[in-house]
Amino acid sequence: MKDIKQKGFTLIELIIVMVIIGILTAVIVPRFLDLSSAAEAAACKQNQASIESAANIGYSRFALSGSARYPATMAEMVDSGWLDETPVCPGGGTYTYASATGSVSCSVAKHNN
Repeated sequence: MKDIKQKGFTLIELIIVMVIIGILTAVIVPRFLDLSSAAEAAACKQNQASIESAANIGYSRFALSGSARYPATMAEMVDSGWLDETPVCPGGGTYTYASATGSVSCSVAKHNN
């Protein structure tokens, strides 16, 4: 008679591996989802800072020409070349530009400072 050596994993070993994968998934997925919302908020804040920087450049240009004021709209900043394009909130919010102060806010509350 020949000795038959079986190769492979037992059912218990497979179940243990599946449980470990399940635990890792339960821990990693919520952290990944939280990171994506944090990344959206950071990108939105960066967009706001870019708009405010463009508004400050516009204010400086207008001040040099004798009429110190912020640009009236974001479209004016794009037309003047101070912004390449009007930024869009990655979280689906909308930006509100205050031409009196040159500040920007987002309609998504978590995206504001």
